[in-house]
Amino acid sequence: MKSIRWGIIGLGKIAHKFASDLLLIEDCNLIAVGSSDTNRAKKFANKYNVRESFGSYMTFFDNAKVDIVYVASLNPNHMELTIASLNSGIAVLCEKPLALNSIQVNAMISKAKEKKLFLMEALWTRFNPVFEQSLNWINQGFLGKLRYINASFSFYGLDKGDKSRLFDLKKGGGTLLDIGIYPLFLAYKLLGMPNDIKVCGHLTKGGVDEQLAIILDFDNALALLYSSFAHNEDMRATIAGEDGEIYIDSRWHESSNIALVKNKEKESKNFDFIGVGYSYEIIEANNCLREGKLESSKWSHKNTTDLMFLMDAIRKEIGVVYPNE
Repeated sequence: MKSIRWGIIGLGKIAHKFASDLLLIEDCNLIAVGSSDTNRAKKFANKYNVRESFGSYMTFFDNAKVDIVYVASLNPNHMELTIASLNSGIAVLCEKPLALNSIQVNAMISKAKEKKLFLMEALWTRFNPVFEQSLNWINQGFLGKLRYINASFSFYGLDKGDKSRLFDLKKGGGTLLDIGIYPLFLAYKLLGMPNDIKVCGHLTKGGVDEQLAIILDFDNALALLYSSFAHNEDMRATIAGEDGEIYIDSRWHESSNIALVKNKEKESKNFDFIGVGYSYEIIEANNCLREGKLESSKWSHKNTTDLMFLMDAIRKEIGVVYPNE
């Protein structure tokens, strides 16, 4: 089996989680990392025993001998770094959201098709065993016709300050792109594109969404979704059909616990994750590369395009506009 050579650029908190999980996966290796800061790149490389580190992104693209790069930079940099990688002949797994808006997403996908290279949005929840189990139960008909989805993602972040990436428009801040994407993904993946969207949001003085409530209207189904930086809560998810329900324990987007309730009987499952769970999107990317695929069938270019279309529509409703769009 071909060993996949990985690189990582953008070496913040999420890159550390990703690197730790990548080291647990067989037949792939992390061989190069890149940052805009030489010392950060060297420190990261030393921590994970990575052979090469680069103090600029372009130096990475010119010299790193990798098959695929994980782009873990700030949201506004996703398009530029992804296209630079593709132009250098390197496939890309780009952290969610793939970009700031649909125009950028379309440009990235077009470039990947032009270069005949693999590109996938790193929406890691899609590949985790708990979500796969929910799909299996739904596809087996245990829930019957789906009628309702309820999911939220919130944490207290008001103490982080206006300069935090969460609250900075220039850094693509706001709850929707950072955490609201998860509840939205759940509703979209299970119910498809809605007929109507209703949105209510509270914006900060800096113009990012601090709290966001969304109602999606489908044929004979509704989804109630919520994201916030203003408070903590128990983040469970509910998927309800006419014949049964699925409950995913807190924090649902990364949970290892799921339950099916049908005819007042409960079946629970618990999964032992490989690492913290980024491992499953890594395995999917590895498999796609070995099979010569340009996109994943589990989370396709169309899925990313649809999700970004919905996020564009939601931001338009509440008036969040990024300066570098």
